[in-house]
Amino acid sequence: MVMVVALDKPSDRTERILKFALEEAKLRNEKILFVHSLFGGDKTTEKEVKAGEELLEDAAKKAEAAGVEYETHLLVRGKNPGDDIVDFAKEVQASVVVIGVRKRRPAGKLLFGSVAQHVILHAEQPVICIK
Repeated sequence: MVMVVALDKPSDRTERILKFALEEAKLRNEKILFVHSLFGGDKTTEKEVKAGEELLEDAAKKAEAAGVEYETHLLVRGKNPGDDIVDFAKEVQASVVVIGVRKRRPAGKLLFGSVAQHVILHAEQPVICIK
């Protein structure tokens, strides 16, 4: 079995996602598939592709250091990221999807971004949300 871990951009939340995913992969004895999704074509810049590659390289270094089996996947398949992550998780028959969510209001309500909300509502697998 494999875990799909969706990464967005470097942040404190990304570090928490990586830490959780690496610990969970060890407990489950599962391989991690790190993914970063970009639409592609004229909707994606070369700078965004480079940033995605660097994000995945950083995740790979952390997985190697933790002794966790992994693969990285930069998804540029002409799909919006929410659909792309859901479809990829289904294609690889993931056991779980790990994705980040963020607080957006001072009142502290947890709101899901459009990608996270789409994954939560449409993934066939359990979705673990890290804030």
